[in-house]
Amino acid sequence: MQKPVKDYFQGLEIGPRADHQNMSVFPFFFMAEAGLQYLPLDAALASGVIEVAEVSEGGDVPNLKVTNKGEIPILILAGEELVGAKQNRIVNATFLIAGKARFNIPVSCVEQGRWSYQSKHFMSERRMSSPQLRSRVELDLACSIREGRGFRANQSGVWDEIGTKSARMSVHSPTGAMSDIYESYEDQLRQYTESFSLSPNQKGFLVAINGRMAGMEAFGSQDSLANYFTKLIQSYALDAIDLHRQGQSSKHPEDGIEAWVEEIRELPVISSPSLSLGEDLRVESEKVIGSGLMHEGTVLYLSVFSKNGSKNKSGMARASRRGSFNRDF
Repeated sequence: MQKPVKDYFQGLEIGPRADHQNMSVFPFFFMAEAGLQYLPLDAALASGVIEVAEVSEGGDVPNLKVTNKGEIPILILAGEELVGAKQNRIVNATFLIAGKARFNIPVSCVEQGRWSYQSKHFMSERRMSSPQLRSRVELDLACSIREGRGFRANQSGVWDEIGTKSARMSVHSPTGAMSDIYESYEDQLRQYTESFSLSPNQKGFLVAINGRMAGMEAFGSQDSLANYFTKLIQSYALDAIDLHRQGQSSKHPEDGIEAWVEEIRELPVISSPSLSLGEDLRVESEKVIGSGLMHEGTVLYLSVFSKNGSKNKSGMARASRRGSFNRDF
């Protein structure tokens, strides 16, 4: 039986916004019981507990081999970038890799012009694909899952998204790498990430760019959010810089965030078995699309994005208008 999103986020309250340039971030809080202990991908890679490699010597663009050498499960988020081997990839969906397990996971290439070994194993540069690209992949996956093809994205569409973004942002990359866009704007991205910080007990946040809602990120605990906060903020900042360069309005959001969140709260969550541990979660409407992962009834992660090209013009709710999101914990 499907449940609405609100059943997973009891007592949700939105906090006051913080701004930098054309980007606004709203912390939010909700009740959640402590879930499964797991390692984030970056920590697992740094400690050598996880090994990510090509599936064979010859490689296979849409698949990578992941080996968890430890006992603790490892969480890999949709959109996280893996750097090295024959070409850089992003992970298509969120997966929880069980201890002492090996799986092939579906990925998309974010470096079109390289197919040669740079290293034997993949590493992390602590980057995620931007929400614009992540929402495009989510749309592909929604169709792929419905058709029984698993977590498959349109590779040509991913390359097109990166190529057009590179052109808009005047970035030349010899291999068409997403990483070159991030590196070209390193200083500006740092200014964005340093402008936002976590609040006590915070478990998620909403982002508006140029006064329009861009997305939502939610975790099962404040510690989990802390592990991913900077790289997620950076990913939204890349879209903010992109839109600012296009000359779009840099106004801050005003009214409408309540309606945006309320629509998400009422959406049904469709769950299905994931590749390793947990259940894959999917939400979608005409305006938004999202995904996440649940384990034993606890949502470990959920992200929701405004669909590219939507006419959603929602913004913030002033403190005096947040009565429908009372904190009760």
